[in-house]
Amino acid sequence: MKGFLTVRVPVLLALSLLLLPGAASSSWADELAAWYKSDPRAASYAGVRDQLGQVFSQARRARIPEALLASRLREGAAKKVPADRLPGVLRADVELLERAGRIVFHAGLGGNLLSRGASDEALKEVAIYLRAGLPDHLIGDLLSAGSGARGGQESALAACQAIMDLQAVAPVEEADSLQIGKLLMASGMQPSGYSSLALVYGLGMSRGMSRDNLVHDVIINTLSTGGGVAIMNQKIRSTAIMQPLAPPKAPLPRARPPKSPSTHQRPSHQN
Repeated sequence: MKGFLTVRVPVLLALSLLLLPGAASSSWADELAAWYKSDPRAASYAGVRDQLGQVFSQARRARIPEALLASRLREGAAKKVPADRLPGVLRADVELLERAGRIVFHAGLGGNLLSRGASDEALKEVAIYLRAGLPDHLIGDLLSAGSGARGGQESALAACQAIMDLQAVAPVEEADSLQIGKLLMASGMQPSGYSSLALVYGLGMSRGMSRDNLVHDVIINTLSTGGGVAIMNQKIRSTAIMQPLAPPKAPLPRARPPKSPSTHQRPSHQN
């Protein structure tokens, strides 16, 4: 019994220390100090070390996984972001990840922001969608729908990615985007195949189809009736796009050759 207590008490003490705010702060400080010590590129950012420390402290208070911010720090240094800009870039990342954490938590997938354990990957992906301009509530609605879908988080994130890819081709109305995302998750299609929707959209646009026709008649109608990408491609190929022909141009008038001087002149009549 004594041996058990002798081993158990130090373990419990160590675990309790890890839960203290000071221990978390030390972890973040160690992460930053380790980067300055190990990365030769860190020397270029010696003058902003205090500012970077403040950003890391902000991330710690928001309970953002330190690996995400450390990864962005290394990425910024690798891209040679100027020292006077790097703290601002990382601060914007922290704010974006805070928004992502709220969205993920309220969607029912957990959230590191509120100590509920959402995966780092989910936070990183949602931050990407926010940076691309997808509205917070659209992402949240898709994630909420995904929490009850067969694919769960994977299918929900893939649906957000598919909507982002569609928007990169041409704008899609928010209500249509939500409907497409939900239909994708209910379609039985593998999440890895959602991205092919942007190729279909791009093909239809290149053939002169209107966005409304593509979104409603080709994409939404096909998914609603249980069809997939192959049927969408068939619809696009079978739709004859008649471009109005330009009226024929009137032929240019031919230039008349200059009259040559006559070799025969009329005899002049003299009175």
